Amino acid sequence: MKKLLLISASLFLASCSLNQAKPGDGREWAEVSCSGFADWTKCNAKAAKLCPNGYDVANREESLIAQRRTMMVACTK
Repeated sequence: MKKLLLISASLFLASCSLNQAKPGDGREWAEVSCSGFADWTKCNAKAAKLCPNGYDVANREESLIAQRRTMMVACTK
């Protein structure tokens, strides 16, 4: 029970992070992930900070059970 509570608290306190990746079109892509009880607004805000002139989204994935959202973004030129 304590482990479940610890895992739940960790997911609740988790925030967005960036990992660099390249899906294959030659552009620099970043994985924006937002975990916990955040919504897509938090991921979109993180992507907008990364790409102030706009961005393209290659993929969005969401796990409601794990409370995890990720999307691949590349800044527009």
